[in-house]
Amino acid sequence: MKETMGQIIRRLRKERNLTQDELAEQLGVTSQAISKWENDTGMPDISQVIPLATVFNVSTDVLFGISGRNDAEEVKKIIERAQSKITYPASRECVKAWYDELQKGLKDYPGNTVLLSYSLEAGISLAYPENDVYDAENGEAIYKECVRQANIVIKYGKNTTNILRAHMIMVMLHSAYGNFEAAEAHAKEFPWRADMTVHEMKAYIAHFEKDYQKENKYWQTDFAFHFDAMLDDLVAIAISYHHLRDYVNTEYTLKQALSVIDLICKDEDPVPRFHSRERGDIYCLLAVLYAEQERIGDALDMIEKMVEYDTKVISQFVLNKRLNTPLLCDVDKNFYWKFGDNKKRIFIKLDNPVFDILKNHERFIELTKKVTDFDYEK
Repeated sequence: MKETMGQIIRRLRKERNLTQDELAEQLGVTSQAISKWENDTGMPDISQVIPLATVFNVSTDVLFGISGRNDAEEVKKIIERAQSKITYPASRECVKAWYDELQKGLKDYPGNTVLLSYSLEAGISLAYPENDVYDAENGEAIYKECVRQANIVIKYGKNTTNILRAHMIMVMLHSAYGNFEAAEAHAKEFPWRADMTVHEMKAYIAHFEKDYQKENKYWQTDFAFHFDAMLDDLVAIAISYHHLRDYVNTEYTLKQALSVIDLICKDEDPVPRFHSRERGDIYCLLAVLYAEQERIGDALDMIEKMVEYDTKVISQFVLNKRLNTPLLCDVDKNFYWKFGDNKKRIFIKLDNPVFDILKNHERFIELTKKVTDFDYEK
């Protein structure tokens, strides 16, 4: 005897170890509605058919008792459409368009944890107050929606990286909006050791397979991520000192970050853009520090290095070029990359109000002219 839609929904729900409450949570309906569907005393609204299929990772044909494929390809297309909205450097408008396109896709696939993970990335860009593209008008509403979406990713996601990233986004957003107890709860979900990575695990496997070349590559890859994390930590430490108005240790820490880059990259020509971190360009951060202290010459020296790199050096980049250092030479990672509008990015950095003290200085005027005249298409 052919299954009814209600019987199919009940079977698929139980196969996936979901309670009626949990299924209702993912669909944004009541558990009473789920009960009615499963007992065939009510039918899902037509607008709920695709969301149901998404939660169960089946095609809509399966819900109607017809064998079919899943909707992974359609989800991929939604992500691609959303990503196409992003321009470089990113503006609030393009990030909002990215976010809105993902929300449209989530109406059809509300429980898809891959889509939800992309939505969280767009959401934190708009809702985190310290981001350049922070949306003050909609930030709190987006934050609340991120909380709902993160809970689904954490509860139903299969990818450990996406789950940990959802926890991380919750730590950042809960903290930014003063919900420190909730932030602490998410923070406790992280391992206390930094050496538990997929690359390290694969290195152990390769070692006992006696494939030492593969083992070496995995260790290099692991080091590449730790190196990136170390630079981010050094910049974060420096910014913390800066908030404390401890200018001596701010300068010391930023200079140590540059020294680490010099140590690892002493044989590289040109040196990759390691000084450009998520929290800021190290040269620019030092220039800001010096300008605040009215150390005009030092500030101009740092701006000069920044402009020199973003004009002359950046033009020498060759995509997919391997590094020379034996510490990173076999890593499959693009260390040399360019922004879509490099000139605009430089002027955004130069437009910092703290540099007003420098703007009438001859060297600053010359550097601004150099940026304006430089041909970035070469």
